[in-house]
Amino acid sequence: MSEPGLQDRGAQGRLDFLIGLVAVAGAIVTALWIIPAQIEPTSAAGQLSPRFFPTLSVIVIALFGLALMVKNRGYALARLPHPGPALLLETLAWAVWATATMLLLAYAGFIAAGAISCFSGMVLAGQRRRLILCAGASLLLPLAIQQLAWHAFYIQLP
Repeated sequence: MSEPGLQDRGAQGRLDFLIGLVAVAGAIVTALWIIPAQIEPTSAAGQLSPRFFPTLSVIVIALFGLALMVKNRGYALARLPHPGPALLLETLAWAVWATATMLLLAYAGFIAAGAISCFSGMVLAGQRRRLILCAGASLLLPLAIQQLAWHAFYIQLP
């Protein structure tokens, strides 16, 4: 007989592998298509390109996705039961979150979009015990990033 904890880890490992695969695929699409189509390259020599931070973010996401894939490679093809409808619902929730974040960036600006998407991302990821701490961090993180971008690189975020 197999232990229930081992089956749960197998299903979670397979899910983690698939999440890593989606993160790497999304990073590749973003780096090769979305960033070049949406962000102009810099025109002045010696100036940091506006593509720098999005590209750096995509590289970090791709590295984390690869790390998830490598760590859970043994579970990739395992035949284990998985929660199909729950997985579909969670994927849909993250897709709605990403779309709402992009719309907020376009219409509300970086600080509002960063705070709202950071807090909702923490809640979607399961961090529900300390909501006041999450809300405070969600407010401070976009402000800190904006100040860093301006004072360190003279980039004005929208």
